[in-house]
Amino acid sequence: MENNGRAPLSAHSSQGSHFPRRRKLQGISIVASVVLPIVAAYIVFYTGTGLPEGTLNQGELLQPPVNLSEVSFIQGEEEVSLIGKDAPKWRYLILSGMACGEECEKLLYTSRQVHIRLGEKANRVERLLVTGEPLTADKTEKLRQEHPRLKVLQLNRERLLALQEQTAHQNIADIRAVLIDQQGFAMMAYDNHHSGNQWLKDIKRLLKYSYEQ
Repeated sequence: MENNGRAPLSAHSSQGSHFPRRRKLQGISIVASVVLPIVAAYIVFYTGTGLPEGTLNQGELLQPPVNLSEVSFIQGEEEVSLIGKDAPKWRYLILSGMACGEECEKLLYTSRQVHIRLGEKANRVERLLVTGEPLTADKTEKLRQEHPRLKVLQLNRERLLALQEQTAHQNIADIRAVLIDQQGFAMMAYDNHHSGNQWLKDIKRLLKYSYEQ
């Protein structure tokens, strides 16, 4: 049979034409397998959709979440932000008022115990104390000994009051711990009425579904 001068297509050529499309589909599948569970987890966590009663968040949700990624804090003599070049982390921001008194110390203790109980996942969580004035030398040394992994930050009075107002919740005391997600959004708040088990339940669920680098 005549082929009008056209060379017949080989089986290899036919199969080869499918390779770019197959690689593209594989790439989309990989991205979807990473992104979709995270998106689904956030939807479930914020709305409770798909969860039976009694399994929702233990802390108080801040609605809408507050973007703190561009807030500049003072650490030592340098300005720092929550989001840097390090691997993404979840953060507990302890808002202590002007200095860290008794209620603040209770929150620090709870946060430390939760951090310890995270075990091998503890490196994905960071604890920060925010004060409105420099701590005394004795206080600084006490915190260094009792909370060696704690970072101490400072804001001036006006900025600290603004931050407290932004993250306020009707069910949460002024001295509070705010949970910050990996992008720098304050999403949940706790005070000394919340137990360490309640903190732990929330953070374990979030770590399970969030990105780890």
